Amino acid sequence: MKVNFIGTAGLVPGMGLKVTGKRGQLSMLIDQDYLMETGDGVLRNLNANGTNLDAINRILISHVHSDHFIGIVHVLYAMMKVTNRKEPLEIVGPSGIEKATRGLMSICELPIADDDQRGYELKFIELGKTEQFDDIQTASGSHPTEIHAYRITRKGRSVFYNGESSYTKEVLDLGRNADLFISTAVTLEPHLFHNTAEDVGRAATEAGVKRVAVVHWPTEYEGRREAFAKLVKKHFKGEVIVPKDFTVVEV
Repeated sequence: MKVNFIGTAGLVPGMGLKVTGKRGQLSMLIDQDYLMETGDGVLRNLNANGTNLDAINRILISHVHSDHFIGIVHVLYAMMKVTNRKEPLEIVGPSGIEKATRGLMSICELPIADDDQRGYELKFIELGKTEQFDDIQTASGSHPTEIHAYRITRKGRSVFYNGESSYTKEVLDLGRNADLFISTAVTLEPHLFHNTAEDVGRAATEAGVKRVAVVHWPTEYEGRREAFAKLVKKHFKGEVIVPKDFTVVEV
């Protein structure tokens, strides 16, 4: 299994997540078929990566805050107008993901909002407290809006992703012993509902993993990612990856 970190940035200037033009907002490609998160700039980076959009059969969303979700309309539109997609596409996310996606398409006045014009079917899976289907497991977390963590397992290897939930027991249990433990690390100082690099280090140690990748990392550390990795390593003894856009990690 390969994880391609298509975009690694965020959009909360007061927390050090200024948009600099160096990175796209959060998005990851799992192998070629799962797109995890669709922050702003995702289509630009997918195209720059040479991604085959028609190979994507699922889009997985942790929560519908804009820096994780707003780019979805451009991806869906490109699938309609550029690749002339015919195969169904599944969108997985919190309750209300269908309403949010269709609402965004309608606000943007794009023809993809019309099921007949689009040319391909959208299927939605709205997650409950815990779910398990195909190669996916999920757990609901804690955030100001409904949020879910994911675990994907293929050929005995697993990737865990927490997209801004606090590390509740349920989220930690989902991440235990994962081969790659991916987490947002948004703030430098303790925060009510965002994790610091040190929080991620503690969680990874408790989950018993050996390899961590931090995303959504602060703009201040562009050009000095190793210094940010050291913050995680204060509480974690394994490998820490601070990916830039287009970093590919083999799991």
